[in-house]
Amino acid sequence: MKNITLLPGWALAPENMQPLREALLERLPGINVDILPLPTIQLSSLETDLSSLAQQIKPGVLIGWSLGGMLAVQLHRRFPEHFAQVATLAANACFVERKSWAAAMSTETFKAFYNDYRDAPDKTLRRFGLLVAQGSAEARQLAKQLTWDKLNPEQRLHGLAVLGMLDNRVALSRPTQPMLHCLGALDALVPEQAAQAIAALHDGSQVAVHAQAGHALPLEQPLWLAEQIAGWLERRHA
Repeated sequence: MKNITLLPGWALAPENMQPLREALLERLPGINVDILPLPTIQLSSLETDLSSLAQQIKPGVLIGWSLGGMLAVQLHRRFPEHFAQVATLAANACFVERKSWAAAMSTETFKAFYNDYRDAPDKTLRRFGLLVAQGSAEARQLAKQLTWDKLNPEQRLHGLAVLGMLDNRVALSRPTQPMLHCLGALDALVPEQAAQAIAALHDGSQVAVHAQAGHALPLEQPLWLAEQIAGWLERRHA
């Protein structure tokens, strides 16, 4: 448990994870905590992209926010010896609804957002920021604090397609080691019902829900997250 790596969400810069990094360093002194940006990923080269990402990450605990969390689960599935312990933050098993996974964004809503981003990326990104911050007591201020990654609109569009396609239900139901999933009950992007659905996938994994938080958990509730993560790791190593 010497290394913890944090992965941000879609279109979000690593700087957004800094409050959580600082909280983890305070709660777990002696632990190295890195933040990596999400790379360019696309459906046509997903296996190669995941392998490349894995090579950039030190073996240890992997914690991902939203799309970063979904990718962390995929990395655990492929490289369980390197990423045995995974925690996800505001990440669903499927971001978009499936026939047997209703606790997700509707297909119509996702398609509309995808098309809007393709046609008007800057305007749509600002709207996305408001959705990320929704549920916070200081939502507008929080939305202004969000910083965006350095990818171009086309690269982000590829990542958005991956977000809509990923289905982690099998990986979450058969982890090599139990995982931790932290969610906000007021999340505008991941429905509150997802928590119960994710918990039902694997008895050994832990699901924690903050009753007054939205999607921006790493910015909004870093101390709560750090306590959840640290307690989970300490129990795993007890």
